[in-house]
Amino acid sequence: MRLFVAIPLPPDLALRAAAILPPSLPALRRVKPENLHVTLAFLGWTPDERLDDVTNAACEAAADVSRFELAFAGAGRFPDRGRPRVVWIGIADGASSVVQLGARVSAGLRSRDLKFDDRPLAPHLTLARVPEDASSAEAKTVGAALETLAAPRLEFTVGEIAVVQSVLSPKGPRYTALVTVPLAHK
Repeated sequence: MRLFVAIPLPPDLALRAAAILPPSLPALRRVKPENLHVTLAFLGWTPDERLDDVTNAACEAAADVSRFELAFAGAGRFPDRGRPRVVWIGIADGASSVVQLGARVSAGLRSRDLKFDDRPLAPHLTLARVPEDASSAEAKTVGAALETLAAPRLEFTVGEIAVVQSVLSPKGPRYTALVTVPLAHK
């Protein structure tokens, strides 16, 4: 199965985040509100029998991190220059807690010899992707719009993380939280 560990968003906040990008922006593959999340670790294909190991890594990570406030603000893109591939909103408050939580999840995965994308975490909320077949003009329009886009501040209390299964299909990915793990109540 294809897995990742993430911070899920409350449905009302996800709807507001999904509405940040103007509908007139061309050539975007927008992330459905129900799929919005902050990735802590991406494992990709993982044997079914390793799900308990992934869950245990998430449980260990969550046990030592207290609930915290997370606020999103400000739009951006990857890469910073040239043709944009990913459109996101950044984290205004709570980034250090997200990084700490991600580091703890990564340490737990590593200690269990699980394969995952072990690059440094750059916390953000992906709103859309620019497809490779988008024209240069469309990509430039997206890039220019992001320079002036005023993303409203969106905030919530992070109280849990999830081990999520991703199923890819022609209609787009479908994400299912297999396990949710509460953060510490310190």
